[in-house]
Amino acid sequence: MRKYLNKILQKIIPTSSDEIKIQAELINNLYGQWRGILIGVITTSTGIAFLFNNKVADERVFTWLFAVYVLFFFRHLSVARFKKHKHTAEQTIKWGWVFAFFAFLSGVIWGVASVLFFTAENIQLYNVLTLIIIVMSVGSLAGLSAYPFAYYVFVVPAMLPMAWQYMNIDDQNYHIFGVLLMVFLFALFSFSRVNYKMLRQSVELRFKNTDLIEQLTEQKEVAEKANIAKTKFLAAASHDLRQPLHAIGLFLGALIEKVERRDQKNIVEKIQKSSNALNDLLDSLLDVSKLDAGVIKVDSQIFSINDLFDSLKNEFESCAVEKNIRLKFVKTQLCVNTDLRILDRIIRNLISNAIRYTRNGGVVIGCRRVNEQILLAVYDTGLGIEKNKIEKVFQEFYQLNNPERDRSKGLGLGLAIVKRMTDLLDFSLSVISKPNQGSMFGIVIPEKLISKQPRSPEEPAVAPVFFDNKTILIIDDEEEVRESLTQLLLSWHCSVIAAASGDEAVNVLKQKAQLMPDMILADYRLRNNETGNDAIVKVQLMFPDNVIPALIITGDTAPDKIKEANTGGYEIIHKPVSPNTLRSVIEEMLNN
Repeated sequence: MRKYLNKILQKIIPTSSDEIKIQAELINNLYGQWRGILIGVITTSTGIAFLFNNKVADERVFTWLFAVYVLFFFRHLSVARFKKHKHTAEQTIKWGWVFAFFAFLSGVIWGVASVLFFTAENIQLYNVLTLIIIVMSVGSLAGLSAYPFAYYVFVVPAMLPMAWQYMNIDDQNYHIFGVLLMVFLFALFSFSRVNYKMLRQSVELRFKNTDLIEQLTEQKEVAEKANIAKTKFLAAASHDLRQPLHAIGLFLGALIEKVERRDQKNIVEKIQKSSNALNDLLDSLLDVSKLDAGVIKVDSQIFSINDLFDSLKNEFESCAVEKNIRLKFVKTQLCVNTDLRILDRIIRNLISNAIRYTRNGGVVIGCRRVNEQILLAVYDTGLGIEKNKIEKVFQEFYQLNNPERDRSKGLGLGLAIVKRMTDLLDFSLSVISKPNQGSMFGIVIPEKLISKQPRSPEEPAVAPVFFDNKTILIIDDEEEVRESLTQLLLSWHCSVIAAASGDEAVNVLKQKAQLMPDMILADYRLRNNETGNDAIVKVQLMFPDNVIPALIITGDTAPDKIKEANTGGYEIIHKPVSPNTLRSVIEEMLNN
């Protein structure tokens, strides 16, 4: 008995924080249904008073109806006060007691009606009152089950007097009916408990879902912060590495043109090859940053897939021969209307991965129609991937079978870049792989981008030229970069003016009798928070009647810095820049 009472008390007076939270939510739901209860009770009580008017003493009817109106007036004030303010869970529990108190008074008033309106002469009309109270008891079951205590203290005083009246009538049938009312009362208790459990479970489930959403949100925020921190770290590291690597590349470019002996050239070329390998790794980081920054724009054009295959074949054929595997490109007549540069990078990354992880057999690249779409795929007989790891290979820095982080196997960014670039082109990725049998990585190109019109033939490349009688202004706060770039430009027959900032550049030009440079090469991140854009503007203001071609050379890879650099509207290339690339860009800008 004591255990049963303790169990009841725990439901009425919760102690644990979770229990308090659940009970408070149920009580909030209880108060939310008050308006419907108010309308129903006022309408019903008024109708009963009308029915019993002139059937029993008028003062009884009006006194009872007045008590109903007064009770519900104060009950309405109580509900309004509850809804006016926000409450803690503990405070809401106390308001549940207030609600139960008013429910008890309401039950007493309906029970009193059973006593006041009963006479032997109007037994048929009394049966109507009984029916109304039963309907009210059943109807309030759905609303008050959220707080069973409130239901119990309402329904017991409402129905007990009515059952007692029937059992006091000198008729066996009414005695039986009174007993049945008592049984029905206990049945209502059972229904109330079932309803309460269902409501409680729904609230518990909602809280669990809310907690899960909060946990997921927190984890997402942690992951986003970690990703931002990673991006900032990689951007800073990339920038710091690019500065000396850029200088090394420029010095090597100047050196190789001065070296005459073949054995010395071989050494310089090997150094260049190692430098280029590091450049490729940094370029992968830069591609990720550019994609995150959203500065890569899609420039669609119609071109032949076969022409793309031909250029890729020339690039990768020697790699396949070196690994003693077959490399085959299946010819096709298809043309597509998309960004050639981005699609080229996607397929290049897929082929590079396929060759890297294929030891025997070969790699086949081709395309075919699938459901009115084009599947452009790279097949290999390599190591393959387990099914549960396929999604992971598209994550940044994730690599299979490279626990020692062998640099020759890349950084683990190739497929991450493929995924981002595929999304950028609105293509979808398709992957099929079996361990120790091979893989198929393909991109699905929509039908609307397939074209029969071939790309117009490209103009033959123009051989590099020297820049006699051209003056180029260098603005860079790194002394070794200024020196290496100066040496390289001098080897191309340029006149060179070098400065560490925009103000210094202006002063040097003034000393040279306002000599206007033919072109400006500026680093983006200078000292004292000055940017290359700022420095170029300072120089340009000296020559308001002329537009000086300007090129920003930056080592920044952070997405926000890339966006910021693009706001100036100047051409941008990223460090480290190979001498050949720089020469081509300068030539094109001077010619334009």
